[in-house]
Amino acid sequence: MRRAILVSLVAGACIGVAAACIPARAQNLMDIYQLARKNDPAWAAAQASYQANVEKGPQGRALLLPAIIFTADASQNNINEQEPGPFSSSYLSRGYALTLIQPLYQKSSFAAYAEGKLAVTQAQAELAIARQNLMLRTARAYFSVLAAQDALRFAKAKKKAISGQLLLARHNFEVGTSTIVDVNAAQAQYDSAVSAEVVADNNLSVERDMLSTITDTPVHALATLTSSLPLELPAPLNIDSWTRAAEQQSPQIMVARQAVAIAGEEVKKSRAGHYPSLDLFASANYSNGTMPGFPGTIIYHANSVGVQLQWPIFSGGAISSRVRQSLAREDQARQILTQTKRHAVLSTRQYYLAVTSGVAQVKALEQAQTASKKALESTELGYRTGLNTGLDVLDAQQSLFQVENALSQAKYAYLISKLELEDAVGTLNENDLVSVNNLLTGH
Repeated sequence: MRRAILVSLVAGACIGVAAACIPARAQNLMDIYQLARKNDPAWAAAQASYQANVEKGPQGRALLLPAIIFTADASQNNINEQEPGPFSSSYLSRGYALTLIQPLYQKSSFAAYAEGKLAVTQAQAELAIARQNLMLRTARAYFSVLAAQDALRFAKAKKKAISGQLLLARHNFEVGTSTIVDVNAAQAQYDSAVSAEVVADNNLSVERDMLSTITDTPVHALATLTSSLPLELPAPLNIDSWTRAAEQQSPQIMVARQAVAIAGEEVKKSRAGHYPSLDLFASANYSNGTMPGFPGTIIYHANSVGVQLQWPIFSGGAISSRVRQSLAREDQARQILTQTKRHAVLSTRQYYLAVTSGVAQVKALEQAQTASKKALESTELGYRTGLNTGLDVLDAQQSLFQVENALSQAKYAYLISKLELEDAVGTLNENDLVSVNNLLTGH
């Protein structure tokens, strides 16, 4: 009876762990990514922000181009005079004017134009950051679901295996070959396994919800990793090469650099308040109306062309204050650039080491998996020959479950680290997602 119970439970648990049936219509990583591109609010907000920020370019250019202003007026005029004698009159007048103003020299406008161009470049870098962030968030959420699925599957298998321990302990107690202490210990392990299964099931629900917030669609079956995962070290295999690439290509650093340049133009704009401005103007004016004492309608035409010079002499210290403020902002931007560079280098080193250590960890766990399988086979053989107990077999089986669970988690961590490394240096693109997607079953 003991052998029948053990064989049935061991076989059932092994089948439960090994069976990873993927529905024919399981969604893969690229399917999820395409949904995220359509439905993720963070990505939609980033696109809207980009559209808004690129308009700073035309706005800056407009300050250097001519402005044409049309005005029109109509008024009812009433005159009442008491001296030298009572006199009153009422008449209607109408008029319009067309004025053209072409800036000839405005230092602040030149700075604003340069600032607008820098803002467009900065907006492009910010959009690149948002695009890479979307890819990375999607991949992380996708593999978090797979990891949670694996954790739940192994938790169920472990519970099933421990239930075998509990049955054996009860059977041995009934036939008098063990004590109630063994039964209580097995019961405690089983209760702990039940709790772990509940936690794993809840965690899977949370991870699915997290993925759904990106795609705005329910998460059902997902394609899983193939059994054979190719392991690749970073190329080039030189951490300094990757950090230099991050300093040159990181969109975060590019945004910070543009912020420094924009702050420099703001300094120029502030200082321009001390400089004169020169404008060319041309205007055409027309008006008509009646005047008391003049028969008929009076028509008035006036055209003028000229230049206008404006030079602020004193503004209560406001200009000097703005200069000091913009200089402080420029220094702030420079410090943020330094901080961003250091963070980019640190992140790149961390992700580089995560990839290299991930390769080593996966290889080590694959060897441990092979060893655990052989250990389980040996223990089962020993059980059949009477050298091992049923508890020894179930312990060996649990050890295999733990190694296989750790191996699956290490594989997901390795793949995410590769994407994070590309993101840190600013080279993450959809081809990287396609490469990962090709490792999934039914991609």
